[in-house]
Amino acid sequence: MALLHRFFILITLCVFANSAIANNAPAVKKSQKQLKYHNTAAYMGTRVDLLPPALAAQLPEDVLVGQGILVTGFTKDSPAEKAGIKAYDILLTYDRHALMHPKNFIDLIRNDQIGREVKLKLVRKGKIITIPVTLTSQQYDLDADQLDYQYNIQLKGYDGIQINQLSKNNFKAMIRYLAPDNVVKVRTFTGAYKKVLYDIQMAPDMSQIAKHDLTREITKRKDDEDGWFGKWIPFGDGNFSPSNMKNFGLPK
Repeated sequence: MALLHRFFILITLCVFANSAIANNAPAVKKSQKQLKYHNTAAYMGTRVDLLPPALAAQLPEDVLVGQGILVTGFTKDSPAEKAGIKAYDILLTYDRHALMHPKNFIDLIRNDQIGREVKLKLVRKGKIITIPVTLTSQQYDLDADQLDYQYNIQLKGYDGIQINQLSKNNFKAMIRYLAPDNVVKVRTFTGAYKKVLYDIQMAPDMSQIAKHDLTREITKRKDDEDGWFGKWIPFGDGNFSPSNMKNFGLPK
C-alpha cells in the first residue's frame, strides 16, 4: 500500500535533480516531518465493557460509585493476557486514574507512552489486587481529517502559504510543502520581488503546482499595494506558521 502512495506522490510532483540548483536553493527550516500512512499508539489488547449493576453491587464499599469496568476478553498474545489479566476481572484504576467507562480506559492507553509499565488495580474473586502491564504498540487507520490533509498535500504538493510584504518591492514568503522524499518541509524565500520569484522557480524539491500558487499569491499581493506592509497574509489552510504545524498525516 505504501508503494502505491509513493507512486502517486511521484506522478504528482515535478522533481528537479540538478545539483547545482540544489546548492543555491534557499535553506529549508529544521521543522521537517515524515508523512505517515497510519497512526501508532500504545496497546494493551484488552476488551472491556460497562459493569453490570449486579456486579457493581458486589464491589467493596471503598470503591467509588460508578467506578469499575468489566474485562470481557483479549487479543491473542496481548500484553494484558501475558501479564495475567483474566476475563471477568473488574478493572478499578489505571495507575492513579479511576476507571469509570470503557472509553476512559481506551483513551488512557492510546495517549500513553509505548513501552511504559502501567499498574492495573482490579477486583478478582472479591479481592483487590494490582497487576503491572507493559504497553506495546498498535497501528490503526488515519482519521477523516488526516486522510483529507494527506490527499490535499499529495495532490497539490503543499498545504500552507504565508506572505509578508516588507516593503513595496520586498517580500518574505513561506510555504509548507511535500518533498519527493515524502517529508513535509517549510521553506522561506526572502528578498526583492524578482529575486523571490526566481528562487521559487529554482527550488529543487517543490511541485510545479506549489511554485505556481506561491508565485501567483506573491504577485497578487504586490499588485494590490494596499499598504499592509509588514503584515503576514495567510493562504492555503489559513492557519500556518513554522511553530504551529498541523499534525494531520504527520507523526507526533
